[in-house]
Amino acid sequence: MQKNNRAGGLKAKHNGTHFEMAIERACAYYQQMGIAHIQKTPEPMKQIATINARLGHFKAHYVKKAQPDFTGTLKGGKSVVFEAKNTDSTNLPFDRINKQQALDLDYHEFLGARTFLLISFNLKRFYNVPWKDWKWMQENNGKKSVNEDELSEYHIVMHEGIIDFLQVYS
Repeated sequence: MQKNNRAGGLKAKHNGTHFEMAIERACAYYQQMGIAHIQKTPEPMKQIATINARLGHFKAHYVKKAQPDFTGTLKGGKSVVFEAKNTDSTNLPFDRINKQQALDLDYHEFLGARTFLLISFNLKRFYNVPWKDWKWMQENNGKKSVNEDELSEYHIVMHEGIIDFLQVYS
């Protein structure tokens, strides 16, 4: 049982990494086209020991809960802040957004930023769900998760191999 959980965790991490790489390709495209400058938010961590200084290897631990995955600025000056989630399941649990990420998204939304969740199902189908809509679904649909049918109005497509997650803002 533990071996299967470990393999599932490694697969999820692998797919999450691929999803983030696809998002970073889109961000590079948006920057090249003068549409937006968006960057991955680094995880807040503290180095506790050096393993190999020459190679830059060290031990570290996270110093606080994760923040939203990406932040940036759209052409015209509007901020954009979003969390990216991939699932290989048929649904995405609401609790995949931790309390700190929710607080950060709430505050950025309050300040006027475009806030949303960028969701991937199996690295094949993508959805841009505004943060306010995600919160409404969480509070009102009476379930602990959301499925693709419930997200259909937020579906976004790939253009020339790029996940065009900003198409809803153009």
